[in-house]
Amino acid sequence: MDVKEISLAVVMTLSSIVLTYKWLTRLGNSDSVIILSAMLLIGSLAAMILLLSDRVRRLETTLDAKERSIRINIKGVEEHLDKKMDTLVQKTSNTIGEFSKKIYR
Repeated sequence: MDVKEISLAVVMTLSSIVLTYKWLTRLGNSDSVIILSAMLLIGSLAAMILLLSDRVRRLETTLDAKERSIRINIKGVEEHLDKKMDTLVQKTSNTIGEFSKKIYR
């Protein structure tokens, strides 16, 4: 988790406390239980967002690693097929050459 993300979560939680306190004081009721529950609600929401962000980052790195390995495997298969095709072309050319020699005899 980045320092920027944590600081935004703290700002989010503090702003919820201030907002809830201001709303309740305008209504003439400053119940600390409501303020505390608003703080816990926003704090847990911020923690959930931070954990989700961290999980997405881990998934991205995993996908990048798998993509790299697939690219390497595909390149290896391509090189292997190129070698096999070259030998097949060579054998076919030799066979055609032998048939041509037999036909001209």
